[in-house]
Amino acid sequence: MAAHAGRRRMSAADRREQILDVAHRIVVDEGFTAATPTRIAAAADVHRSLLYQQFGDVPGLFVALIERERSRAAQQFAAAVAGAAGRGAARLSAVLAAMIGAVDDAPDTWRLFLVPPEGAPPEYHAQLAASQAVVQQYLTATLAGLGPELVRDPELTARVLQAAGREVLQFRLLDPESATTERLLAFAARAATAFPG
Repeated sequence: MAAHAGRRRMSAADRREQILDVAHRIVVDEGFTAATPTRIAAAADVHRSLLYQQFGDVPGLFVALIERERSRAAQQFAAAVAGAAGRGAARLSAVLAAMIGAVDDAPDTWRLFLVPPEGAPPEYHAQLAASQAVVQQYLTATLAGLGPELVRDPELTARVLQAAGREVLQFRLLDPESATTERLLAFAARAATAFPG
């Protein structure tokens, strides 16, 4: 008890965020299976019972973590889309540039979705699929807006672009020295010539 006497008492909301931060670090570094209640509680310097008070159970903690990070990623994607000017290839290139910045700004958030950790619960896969569907819808609508004379199959083209974009962002995340922003955007500009507009 004396060891904890000098600690500042945290609000329940701050403690919840701290626990989620600790769990996130473990999941990103070692996977979901390494994020045991004992390990999380020790790293957060809290009693295990607090985990259950805050989240109900370990799956509840994982759901809260996944939802928090999905929300952060969704906000960054929405900001990238809102801030992108132009049409067609120029717009998509602007979104990609903003997303590269998002990966740089919050690598652990994006690592959770671009490099799936081992032992992910079903809720993770459901959130990932929902997030991918949002991106798919955006790309399909953007491409369809260019007209059939420029993009004959917006849905298929969007799927290919989404897979390529995911690969580009993974490359940036995993090897930023090689996957420089300049290199990635130059590649995107060359590839975008297939989508004028």
